[in-house]
Amino acid sequence: MSKLLQGSVTGHMTRLALPGVAGAFAMMVFNLTDTYFVSRLGTEELAAMGFTFAVIMIVGALAIGFSAGAASIISRALGAKNVPLARRTVADGLVLTILGTLFVSGLGYFTITPLFSMLGAEDHVLKLVRSYMQIWYIGAVFAILPPVSDGCLRAAGDMVRPVIVMISCAILNVILDPILIFGWGPVPALGMKGAALATVISRGLGASASLLILHFKHQLIDWSRPRIKQALDSWKNIIQLGIPAALTQALTPLAQGYYIRLAAGVGGVKAVAAMATGTRIETIVFIISMAYSMAIVPFVGQNFGANAHDRVQAARRISTRFALLYSCITFALLALGARWIAGWFSNDPTVLKLSITYLLIAALGHAGLHTTTWLSQILNVIGKPGPVMFVSLTRVFVFIMPLCFLGSHFFGFTGLVSGLALSNLLSGAQAYYATRKQLRQAV
Repeated sequence: MSKLLQGSVTGHMTRLALPGVAGAFAMMVFNLTDTYFVSRLGTEELAAMGFTFAVIMIVGALAIGFSAGAASIISRALGAKNVPLARRTVADGLVLTILGTLFVSGLGYFTITPLFSMLGAEDHVLKLVRSYMQIWYIGAVFAILPPVSDGCLRAAGDMVRPVIVMISCAILNVILDPILIFGWGPVPALGMKGAALATVISRGLGASASLLILHFKHQLIDWSRPRIKQALDSWKNIIQLGIPAALTQALTPLAQGYYIRLAAGVGGVKAVAAMATGTRIETIVFIISMAYSMAIVPFVGQNFGANAHDRVQAARRISTRFALLYSCITFALLALGARWIAGWFSNDPTVLKLSITYLLIAALGHAGLHTTTWLSQILNVIGKPGPVMFVSLTRVFVFIMPLCFLGSHFFGFTGLVSGLALSNLLSGAQAYYATRKQLRQAV
């Protein structure tokens, strides 16, 4: 753990980020596997899977929040050599996740029909959604726990073992999906239920592995029963720090839904298809960005906890420069290969043209998006959730919604995407000044 408090800042950030690339790729494979195999069942099954994504993402925001809150406290505690606080926070974070997930999944289980009916699922599709979500809600604790347990491991500076767990989960899900969905030997074909069951089993085993590593390798779980007031105070601190991360996670599909709806208004179905194509390609482009964001937690948290503020400032400067460099590289690659990559998803000339337009213009704002993501992560890790929440809300409601609307109104699809790119750049500037101010005040 003390290794992060000395030596090259750039070297540490690189070493911490590299394993995360494989982990982010594994999670992308995990998420695509269900969709791929369910699509082989039919159009209605694929539509049912589409209805579940938004709800699962919102419930998943709960885990993201708990993970971010706990990781912030754990990393700073370890930097300050306060191991008892770190161990107590791991235990309290896990219990909070379990209790919170049980409450939300119990509520969700008994509201499946009215909720998804409101979202537009009807007749047979609604039955398929119900068959999937009933299994998912029952096993929601196992589906939600891995991000929290893995986040605790990363806060301790262990970046490799969570990746091994994620890759193992993805491989297991690839194996279980066809067996449980289509049946094999004595195993009956379970269809949508099989897809949900495969997810729950693979993620449950992954969570178990992470917990074993936390306990036996790092000895970071305090199994003693805390006083009620102590537990409530710990949960309060975790939730306060986790709210901005959860809010950001929940606002992402909201923002995407908004500008996709604008795209439908200016370009119809083909514009929506182009948006879908562009955002899928961006998930691949952003793999390194996700990995770097994970690396920020242990490095910044432990150095801030050890009062090594100069090293935290160095991490901020490196992150800002890397955001610009990374976006320039990806823009150059997209400029050369956008047509070829977009062709993987559609051969319709209009969709292809609009997809290229989206990729090239949106990429102009990637520097701002990466800056927002990484510097917000720094703010959250040092225990400053207020500015993070302000940046997240401003990005969506002050920048994205008005600028995308105005852009689409005056310049159609090109204006819409330009509004999105400009919004990300403005958000990046806001995050830059907010982070610089907070770090100066912390010294």
